[in-house]
Amino acid sequence: MKKIDNKYSGISKLDLVLGFLAVKDYNSITEKVRILDSLGYNNKEMALICNSTEGTVAVQKTLSKKNKKKK
Repeated sequence: MKKIDNKYSGISKLDLVLGFLAVKDYNSITEKVRILDSLGYNNKEMALICNSTEGTVAVQKTLSKKNKKKK
């Protein structure tokens, strides 16, 4: 039996696939994070789906919230 890579532990393959499908048509990390956040993904899961880091995801979420307040 193959070992599952540690970076994927805690998230099911189905959740990963659904996340990828939800954001496949978007290029910007900001849009991807906004959509995945609205779907209930946490920072670690979003980072995995967006091929980014948790820190980048956290910054994008913060910037998105600040931009909402300005409007």
